Amino acid sequence: MQLSDLVKDEVTGGLSHTKLWTNIAYLSATVAFCWMSYMGTATGEIWVIYLGTLTVHGAASKLIGLKYGVKE
Repeated sequence: MQLSDLVKDEVTGGLSHTKLWTNIAYLSATVAFCWMSYMGTATGEIWVIYLGTLTVHGAASKLIGLKYGVKE
């Protein structure tokens, strides 16, 4: 895997704005979560919200891709 695969559309090979902004959101949430954990201010609710958000987004993205994705 190349780093460009994080923002490149598999079909067109061009820039995927959806992938770009998703990865920026993941990065900023992860940095904020790591900083809160480092500072000792991350509560159990923050853990559940952070991990739940990542999990639900990943699962929903897969389901939508399976239903509406490009057929080979």
